[in-house]
Amino acid sequence: MRRRIPTLLSAALTVPLVATGCAISEGGPNSLVFVSYGQGAYQAGQRSAWLDPYEKLTGTTVTIDGPSSNAKLKAMVEAGKVTWDVVDTDASAAAAVCGSLLEPIDMGPLAAGFPKGSLTDCGVPDAFFGMMLMYDTKVYGDHPPTRMADFFDPQKFPGRRIIYGGDPSVGTIEAALLADGVPRDALYPLDVPRALSMYDRIRPLLTITSTYGDQQQRMAGGQADMALIVSARAFSLLKAGATNWKVVPGIPVPVTWDVLVVPKGTPRADEAKRLIRFASEPAQAAAFAASAGVGPANTAAPPPATAIGRELDIWGDAKEDLRVLSDVRWWAANRTMLVKAWSDWRTG
Repeated sequence: MRRRIPTLLSAALTVPLVATGCAISEGGPNSLVFVSYGQGAYQAGQRSAWLDPYEKLTGTTVTIDGPSSNAKLKAMVEAGKVTWDVVDTDASAAAAVCGSLLEPIDMGPLAAGFPKGSLTDCGVPDAFFGMMLMYDTKVYGDHPPTRMADFFDPQKFPGRRIIYGGDPSVGTIEAALLADGVPRDALYPLDVPRALSMYDRIRPLLTITSTYGDQQQRMAGGQADMALIVSARAFSLLKAGATNWKVVPGIPVPVTWDVLVVPKGTPRADEAKRLIRFASEPAQAAAFAASAGVGPANTAAPPPATAIGRELDIWGDAKEDLRVLSDVRWWAANRTMLVKAWSDWRTG
């Protein structure tokens, strides 16, 4: 079930923020650098849902930089020349460098509004993604896939497959293991060879893209028949008019998320944390989710209002027994090993 935060809580949290905004204005102009992923609905949603309202509320100017890069963040911190203040990055990478490269963030009462296990000391969830199984109705209209296992069954479902291969931590490994019958509560530690053997079954039919944009374009252009794709990209695909693509309903959905972090050494750390707390309130979380097609970070946010949003929603009560949240701490401890194994398999 969704947890509900009393509506008075959001109002109570806004009062100190407004007061802080007055102090900021009296102290002179302030600025923050917010780092996100390229252009598109995701970044535009952050600007409209968080950054513009925060500027209006506090008088702080927020500039967007990008793309987000863990390597660049590391180099800045180690050189003592930090120019980024708030960075959107993946949850497991953030958990791995908490305290060394990142500032701890106290979310106070807002901490109760995040899905269990998703909030870490240095990473505040801002967007949740479900790894969706989608199919082209022009190809499988009379015999659609109904299980995750169907993606890995070229005999029953011949056709071209496509996945994003730039980062295996987005649910790619979990999807393969769920398809092979591993129970939701027994996924971790991940059996990587078993997962890769599942992809071996479809290797001749499989396109592995290096960017989400390439995956989305190939799907829209009729270069794939079935796909594993994160919900935000599925949202963009459907919004762009590729309505021949459908989501397979009622199957387990691996769920990953991005987090907002504050690089260690920024002189604007306090202001950066205020922005993160503001972005995490139910109204701002809901506004971003609606515009970018992501799962809202705050569980008190209302459900999606559009048909596409409802199709891709991972937080509805009916999805409670289907979503499988990533074990961020396991990924943080094993990320290097698994990324190498994935890279070796892709190039082998």
